[in-house]
Amino acid sequence: MGFNGDFVPLVKPTAERPKSQYHKSLQPIFAGFNTLELNFIRDQLNLSTWFALGGIAQAALLAVFGRVAILPSVVLILYRVLDAYLMAAGVKHNHYMDGVMLNKFSSQFPDSTGQFGSKPANGDIVIFLIGARTNHPMGMLSPGTKQLGAYFTGMARNLEAHAEEFDFLGASGWTGSERTAGNELMTVMYFKSSDGLHKFAHSDFHREGWNWWNKEISKMPHLSIWHEMYRSPKGNWENIYVNSHPDLIEGIEPGKPFYVSPIVDARRGLLKTSAGRMSQSTANEHDKYDQDPYAQYGTLGYVQ
Repeated sequence: MGFNGDFVPLVKPTAERPKSQYHKSLQPIFAGFNTLELNFIRDQLNLSTWFALGGIAQAALLAVFGRVAILPSVVLILYRVLDAYLMAAGVKHNHYMDGVMLNKFSSQFPDSTGQFGSKPANGDIVIFLIGARTNHPMGMLSPGTKQLGAYFTGMARNLEAHAEEFDFLGASGWTGSERTAGNELMTVMYFKSSDGLHKFAHSDFHREGWNWWNKEISKMPHLSIWHEMYRSPKGNWENIYVNSHPDLIEGIEPGKPFYVSPIVDARRGLLKTSAGRMSQSTANEHDKYDQDPYAQYGTLGYVQ
């Protein structure tokens, strides 16, 4: 909390609207593929199948080039082991920590001036879950899967590009774990209002894919799609993060657009506890326990 009781932001405002985690996953990183596509491909086969394919490929290379064909695999494994060791020993920069905030923080809505005030959960929020899965032995090669993915990616890009029009706050992608391969893909999206979400649902950006699905559904019984929507009124939601990678949403300064991260210090004041973060207590219900480990943890003020 600041000296006036207002929540203390931990991330500096930016001139451009930050992209969501989902949008970042759509950027190519290897051979033209993005992380979403690479993870999807990796999940198409069981681990034993990948091992078997690797064994066949290695055997074929040995037959053609002899023992020298083993060298690329050995060099790659040695590099990966050495790289991990140097990062763990602190000799090399640990890129897994890039973007991680070593702090206890919460996401709260700024007002139209970019200020946070002192009341947690001071606005409604809509959580939208949407997912798909192919139940076909050919997985990603099954009829309709490529088209479904292309339509959804296009919708996500358009939603990001028109975020303010549709009250869109951000999104992140997830892969299920109920099967050893061919798992469900889910995207978690956040909106300021259900009106914004419904406006997007009936926009041309969404209707094109919707119309395609309605026309082709009888040909694709192996494809599962679904969504769930939850609207949480102000004072009925909360969140807390420790040593985590933050996402960003936007705010507006009078006369000059700028974007404000929702990340604020949660080590003290009302944001210390779950009930406090929903404005349902004075956040003193943990006082009976041992000393708060976060009291002196992290940094007060901007850390990014």
